[in-house]
Amino acid sequence: MMKKVTIRKLAAGAALVAGTFAASQASAVAITLPNSDFETGTLSSWSTIGSVSASASTSVTTFDNTVWSIIAAQTTMGALQSNGSSVTDIESALGIAAGTLNALNTNPNGGSLTNGSALYQAFAGLTGDTLSFAWNYVATDYIPFNDPSFAVLIGPGGSVDVLASIHGLGVPVGTSGNSGWQNYTGTLGADGNYTLAFITTNDKDQVLDSWLFVDNVAGTCQPNCPPVGVPEPGSLALLGLGLVGMRLRRRKVA
Repeated sequence: MMKKVTIRKLAAGAALVAGTFAASQASAVAITLPNSDFETGTLSSWSTIGSVSASASTSVTTFDNTVWSIIAAQTTMGALQSNGSSVTDIESALGIAAGTLNALNTNPNGGSLTNGSALYQAFAGLTGDTLSFAWNYVATDYIPFNDPSFAVLIGPGGSVDVLASIHGLGVPVGTSGNSGWQNYTGTLGADGNYTLAFITTNDKDQVLDSWLFVDNVAGTCQPNCPPVGVPEPGSLALLGLGLVGMRLRRRKVA
């Protein structure tokens, strides 16, 4: 998808433009949100919708009895299970337009998001500031269900990223798959107030949940999960997808 860029004319000369750009670049920082590593052992500083917990090692059993144990980088991580709230209520609570998440649910077999959960925190930042988190997605369901997870940066020039799904966009893990620990980085498009949200959902039904684990840096898996940036072995061949299918799809949000 081509990103649309709007260029504004400045009344000042080239020297002023260069000075403004340099000042903006100099002010950009990597933001660390309070309790971003969840080492308080709680979800303090975070807000939640649906089924969310501060968790140590968590074992997830899929429909076919595959067991994935996801382990925090230190002692604790955020764990989201896709139940407890409707997707419509999640969008409403976050202040994003109804249908935003469903529009990115590219299930080749057709589908509609039903329920899920969200973990989010508000903060303020400047143009060019960044936030980085590690995440791990586990599907307990199977094709033709899709159950995508998202990272949503809400604010001026914000965006929605599809992190992973069973056989759609983001990292396609396949039936009972595990994404491995991946990295998310969000960049602020303007000075202002923002909210960063992580969301995981069910597609077509409300039976076999997806799981999304969040930490400040990558943890580990048992059995060994795929390397960062590489989906579950065999899932791409199973789905007949090329490398293009691994790219994140991003949509701007207000």
